[in-house]
Amino acid sequence: MTLTFAAAFGFLLFGCGQEDISCSNPNTLSGFVYVRQGAFEETDGTLDDDVLVSDNPHPPVGFLPFKGAKVKVEETGASLELGERGSFVFHPLPAGTYTIVIEFESFPPVRRAKSVCVVTLPSYYYRPPYYDPSPKPAPSLPKPSPQPSQQTSTSGSWDEGGLSSWGEGGGASARKR
Repeated sequence: MTLTFAAAFGFLLFGCGQEDISCSNPNTLSGFVYVRQGAFEETDGTLDDDVLVSDNPHPPVGFLPFKGAKVKVEETGASLELGERGSFVFHPLPAGTYTIVIEFESFPPVRRAKSVCVVTLPSYYYRPPYYDPSPKPAPSLPKPSPQPSQQTSTSGSWDEGGLSSWGEGGGASARKR
């Protein structure tokens, strides 16, 4: 039971592993930051309950992309400013859980945790066959061996439908009468 708990805890802590197909962006910390509509008019002075970090490129009802906010990864110090869609991408990062700090104007920073999954490639790779683009001569077909000619006896004569044959031996001819 302790081993099962440790494996489950390790998965939660380090993200998806090599076998997990849900690791759509391996080694990448990415997502979208949305802010609740009307959050800046509230009197509490914080945005903590009004900021949402999501993997969905479409904001939920009542939220807008948080354009102009600064997003920083606390563990690495990397930062960027959000654009029109509120998206961020930090790459490459090892698997683990990172703290995203969202800052905007004079509001206190908002912190959110987000995991990075990793996919390890096997040590062997498929190597495609070598392609040589230089033209190659067409393969030659074997020439058929000459067949011995068969001589047919045409001796005698016949007359049918205006044709006649005459002569002795291998030379026969026909002509119209």
